[in-house]
Amino acid sequence: MKVNPRDFLGGQSPRERYLQNRRLAVDWIYRCGFTSAQNLRLCLKKESASWASIAVARGLLRSTKTESGEPAVIYTLPESGLELAHHHATKLLPYPELDPYRVNQGKLRHDLLVQKLSLSAMRDGAVLSVTTEREINEGDHRGQKRADAIWHLANGQKLGIEVELSAKWARKLDEFITSIAGSLDPATAEGRLAGFDVITDSEAICYRYRESLRAGQPMRRWKKNARQHWVVEEEDVVPEWLSELVDFRVIEG
Repeated sequence: MKVNPRDFLGGQSPRERYLQNRRLAVDWIYRCGFTSAQNLRLCLKKESASWASIAVARGLLRSTKTESGEPAVIYTLPESGLELAHHHATKLLPYPELDPYRVNQGKLRHDLLVQKLSLSAMRDGAVLSVTTEREINEGDHRGQKRADAIWHLANGQKLGIEVELSAKWARKLDEFITSIAGSLDPATAEGRLAGFDVITDSEAICYRYRESLRAGQPMRRWKKNARQHWVVEEEDVVPEWLSELVDFRVIEG
């Protein structure tokens, strides 16, 4: 029996599907800076890892070995891939990763996990679209938490996603709490988020963050004094409304 490729491509021809995948891949990498083979498979809804290798051979992507070896390589855009991304982009973003060694190797695991969670949520239909950290950077508001990603839900709400793989302490933890409050405060936040989802792979980290954001816990704001030393400027408590708008989730590492 003769096999028609369109039976497996949703009515598309192999050429149409290739062009679609090419556009999806360069758009995702452009908006994130880089990605992994695993995340490309999620992005393109593929099981095989061969697409990325073929794209590198055709000059669409650039492959660079990682310092840690996990993952073995990351993918960025060369000039040809960036040109294609610009052709389809509705908003131009900085792309320093034309030099792949500009990628922060110390944050690889964190950033790739944010991508994986976002792509999986879209693939499962739980999220309609994602605003990446790079896109968020273009619209920062002072005093508000810059999420690792923003998930746009079917009900029109926006959920801030924060992946925490290491614990924050003292001033850094206080700044984390007050900036989340600034992002969620209905009286002051611009483009207010409906809530924050703090995701970690550690039960201990999850417990500490949950306790720190419990209603009534201390909430301190810091500033530098005349000697450029950090000091507590004011101390308040975590309001009830804030603790109700932040959820915590532990995932497998």
